[in-house]
Amino acid sequence: MTASEATTAEGATRTVRIDVWTDLVCPFCYVGQARLDRAIRDEGVDVDLVVHAFELDPTSPPVHGVHGVHGDGASLLGGAPTNIDHLVQAKGMSRDQVMAMEARIGDMAAEVDMPYVPERPVGNTRGLHRVVQTVASTLGARVAADLFTCIQNGYFAGTFDPYDTEAVVRAAIEAGAAEQVVRAAMTGVSAEAEAAVEADIIRARELGVQGVPFMVFDNRMAAPGAMDVDTYRRALRQLADAKEA
Repeated sequence: MTASEATTAEGATRTVRIDVWTDLVCPFCYVGQARLDRAIRDEGVDVDLVVHAFELDPTSPPVHGVHGVHGDGASLLGGAPTNIDHLVQAKGMSRDQVMAMEARIGDMAAEVDMPYVPERPVGNTRGLHRVVQTVASTLGARVAADLFTCIQNGYFAGTFDPYDTEAVVRAAIEAGAAEQVVRAAMTGVSAEAEAAVEADIIRARELGVQGVPFMVFDNRMAAPGAMDVDTYRRALRQLADAKEA
């Protein structure tokens, strides 16, 4: 998530902090993060990205037993409900309408050179949020952000099943987390992990967050929704140069 160091108008190095409220299954979060990453590379700034939990649908049921063969997207569906089914049932949209919307988002992803499978398993994301917040508390915000981004990228590319508990545990262990701690977070045994997620959600309410992605730059500038690359570039440059937004 980092590039070369940013410099202020006075010539001193400076890091821009970005707090982002996001959910795994949010396609606009996926696209927005890819656009932000491109803006970071283009501007050559150093960024501390802090990922905060947000649940698009906290009432969605847990999904278990989705252990498809990774690699071709469709194999991840298994017997799980899909994003297509969810939108048809929850929003009253026709399947054709949902597929057309997915195609438009796919085009947005392609503009930033990101893969996008239109049909994906969906379910409750609280467990993953607990894992990410546990990694943040034990290994730091940057490791947690990298883990979340890696899993989300794999989810939308169709190469990672976030509802496969063992896959998530392996990913967290590879990031440096202790297996016992990760499993406690994933299964809800860890009160600390649950409290961290709840604190993020409460903070989002206090900020008036209605949807994600929702980014806050240096506690000074809010960016709701998936902004375009140029908008992110301007925000980064203004803050890196210590100018008033």
